[in-house]
Amino acid sequence: MTSALAGSNLLADLLNGPRPAEWAPLREAAEQRLAGRELPTTSDEDWKYTDLKLLAGGFSPAPEATVDVAGHLLPEMVGTRQVFVNGRHAPHASCASAVPAGVRYFPMSHASEACHTLGSVGNGTAKGLFEDLNTARFQDGAVILVPKNLKVALPLHLLFITKAESPVAVFPRVLVVLERGAELELVEEHHGEGAYLSCPVVEIRVAEGAILRHERVQRESPEAFHLTSLKAEVGRGGQYHSRTLSFGARLSRQEPRVRLAEGADATLDGLALLDGAQVADTHSFLHHAEPGATSHQLHKCIVDGKARAVFNGQILVAKGAQGTDAQQQSRNLLLSEAARVDTKPQLEIYADDVKCSHGATVGQLDPEELFYLQSRGMNADDARNLLTYGFAADVLTHIPVASLRRSLRQLVMARTQAGSLGELS
Repeated sequence: MTSALAGSNLLADLLNGPRPAEWAPLREAAEQRLAGRELPTTSDEDWKYTDLKLLAGGFSPAPEATVDVAGHLLPEMVGTRQVFVNGRHAPHASCASAVPAGVRYFPMSHASEACHTLGSVGNGTAKGLFEDLNTARFQDGAVILVPKNLKVALPLHLLFITKAESPVAVFPRVLVVLERGAELELVEEHHGEGAYLSCPVVEIRVAEGAILRHERVQRESPEAFHLTSLKAEVGRGGQYHSRTLSFGARLSRQEPRVRLAEGADATLDGLALLDGAQVADTHSFLHHAEPGATSHQLHKCIVDGKARAVFNGQILVAKGAQGTDAQQQSRNLLLSEAARVDTKPQLEIYADDVKCSHGATVGQLDPEELFYLQSRGMNADDARNLLTYGFAADVLTHIPVASLRRSLRQLVMARTQAGSLGELS
């Protein structure tokens, strides 16, 4: 298919960047898959609502940079953080002194174990263009390996920061492996300033009976593009609970793909707050590959201005995956006449003893609820703000890290004041 950007040098420019020597076979395979490929266009079904023409300006490899991380630190995790700036580990900003013995928690350049696992999660499934681009050009990343039956008491904090004085590209990489019976809570945050392209790839393997709780917070620059891929494999009786919160970026896209073994359990919740001309796109895929697994997905979007939200959630129940319980909801709130939501929940079922449902709603604030609050003495703006915050609150309530929960509540409240979501902060 001919790209609308045919002739642009975007991919060529990025592939001419640095070539670190680690994992050469993996990189070479990714570059071979990239050869001759073009950016997807709105003629491609998976990208029909998300136009990548905005990327046509081109991006250079990100140079080394230093930033002040004080404003990004969370008190519960002062001794469990790894910081990456412009795709490189920042040792002076990182501190892993509170990580228990036995946990491997290092930058990839210091962890040889990653060589044997990196790129293997989701083998047999197609790799997207931006996933391959990350594989071909990432310079460092985070490795987390938790041994059998170890329950890590404190959350781990991964902080990725981009500082761009001119348009640059960064490729954050994360590999998480929990062995049988292990338990971990992980907070992954993305921040930045300036114009840049961020293409994170996260690979997760949760073994039998292990539990991973994963908070993902995207607060990129208003000029940024954030295109992320996540692949997770959840073993027998394992649990993977993810919450993705999207507040920043000019254009963002989340692509979580989760495979569930027998009796596994997954939660994929999400919240996006959009204003101006922002675009936020989520394409999720939950694969119930074996019997008795459960999954729950709640995705919410609050859309103001001329912003656009896209949700395409697919649940696949394989033949023989009896006893599957899969629930999916897409709920969307429009705050302006120009705001737009395109939502498409999907079920594909090849088993006959299942409990599956999906649904989607797109609407505005309830006039009766607004009237009720105003009849109790609240002015129109405050009533509107309260209902808007209330729409988002249930996704935030269960964030286990108290300081993160408070800061995100404050962010949502600030964005819902003055009768609109306001400008991006």
